[in-house]
Amino acid sequence: MLFLALESATSHQSVAVFRDHQLLASLDCEARQPLTPQLIPTIDRLLSSVSLQLSNLEGLAVSIGPGTFTGLRVGLSTMTAFRLALQIPLVGVTTLEGLAWNHPVTELPLLSTVGIREGMVYWALFRWENQQMVCVKESQIGDILDVCSSLTEPTIVLGDGWMRNREALLPKGFSIVEAPPEKQWPSAKGIGMAGRGLLERGTLLPLGCSPQYIQPSYAEISKTKSLNTLG
Repeated sequence: MLFLALESATSHQSVAVFRDHQLLASLDCEARQPLTPQLIPTIDRLLSSVSLQLSNLEGLAVSIGPGTFTGLRVGLSTMTAFRLALQIPLVGVTTLEGLAWNHPVTELPLLSTVGIREGMVYWALFRWENQQMVCVKESQIGDILDVCSSLTEPTIVLGDGWMRNREALLPKGFSIVEAPPEKQWPSAKGIGMAGRGLLERGTLLPLGCSPQYIQPSYAEISKTKSLNTLG
């Protein structure tokens, strides 16, 4: 199966194209530019680099969160438009699972983290079992200090949730093994590797689904505050 993968949940947005288990090509978006105007041209450049067109695609995989509200909305809406126009399947991969797929098979558990603000992260815990990624603890919000304190065995840590706080956490002596720098950001490659199995099993996103935000958006928070004031 020839399929396109998109990671848009963080400031490190990227796209990748796969043929079954083989990564054909990947391309990063420009981090300092808005995603909406550059996403389609970036996908066009990616496909052109391997002499493909959108019409050649047979499947799609997209990050569904947690992450930035705008990035997730743009990513999911774009891939949904492709799904409807091309009549091909679309699967969703959590940002934290896609991040864990960056790391090759290991006996150690994998702690995926995405930073929210100082000390606070989205996080989830995974293990490799029989060449498959298994979620041990689902995506949630927590204090990175508390998360690391709760670890009961040596654990590989990935993501900017760790990197933003590593200088304060390293002296604590946690049983942490840092992933290599090139594995530390969510990527379309990880989303594609995780999404391949979902496509093979036919575990598709329902039409009209929303990203996995975990926490409310600023708009929702403002609306709630306004309603409380009126009440």
